Amino acid sequence: MQELRLVLIVVGALAIAALLLHGFMTSRKERRTKFSEKPLGKLKENRGDDDGFDQDGIGAVRVVNQPESKQTQERKEPGMVFGEKPDSDPLFDMPGTLHDDDDVPSLKLDPEDIHSPASSVPKDEKTQSESVEPASTEVMPEPQVSPEEVLPAEETETTEPEATPEEPKSDVLVLHVHAANGEVFSGVDLINSFEQHGLHYGELDIYHRHTDLAGTGKVLFSIANMVKPGNLIISSPDTYETPGISFFMTLPCYGEPDQNFKLMLQTAQQIADELGGLVLDESRAMLTPQKIDAYKQRIRDFSA
Repeated sequence: MQELRLVLIVVGALAIAALLLHGFMTSRKERRTKFSEKPLGKLKENRGDDDGFDQDGIGAVRVVNQPESKQTQERKEPGMVFGEKPDSDPLFDMPGTLHDDDDVPSLKLDPEDIHSPASSVPKDEKTQSESVEPASTEVMPEPQVSPEEVLPAEETETTEPEATPEEPKSDVLVLHVHAANGEVFSGVDLINSFEQHGLHYGELDIYHRHTDLAGTGKVLFSIANMVKPGNLIISSPDTYETPGISFFMTLPCYGEPDQNFKLMLQTAQQIADELGGLVLDESRAMLTPQKIDAYKQRIRDFSA
């Protein structure tokens, strides 16, 4: 098998070499035939017929010698003259120019024509220009401003807005005690409960909790009627009724605000337990521990 392979390889190499040699020889022969020169005899035979025309119908080139024209023969260069002034200037000898000896027609101008530029225009052109001219636009006189009205920028007084004093911030913490199951609080029960917790009737016809249980000193928080106008005038306790009462304290207040709120919340819860009511927040929703924390945060933010 190996000997057969070697034989095939050698035969293939010889075939390739033979092809290359044959191509080289044929290309060389083509070059010689392509670029070979023709014999001179053939060129002379094909040059032309008896009349002088070749096979393409093109004759020999003939050169005709024309005699020089008279203009070129008689042309002379102008002579150069140095130092002497010519008798006449060619620029002024041109036709259509005026010399000093020629008579110039005198122009007579009217003094009125000199001052009025429109007089130089013919009458026909005047009428045309008058018909074409647009209507005259009247120029409005500029308003005259007295120097007193116009003041320099430096002298103008800039009135700055007066700073309004900031109003002192305030806040109101509100709690409600509402009767349960649509019932009402009677006047007798309210008066007894108020007296047990040190609440006293006072200004604005409502009850207040003072620093002293005897009803003297600063007001810590107050109690009003939940129903408008909010007064608690219990002149006849047997017939007085209300669906609920409202506890409120204002900030700033006397003493410690967090302690005052704690006392108000404790009083509201005790009265609600005694009267069978419910403690609500300022939006009259059930009071929750989260809402109590929100009240305390408001107190801290106000005191900060």
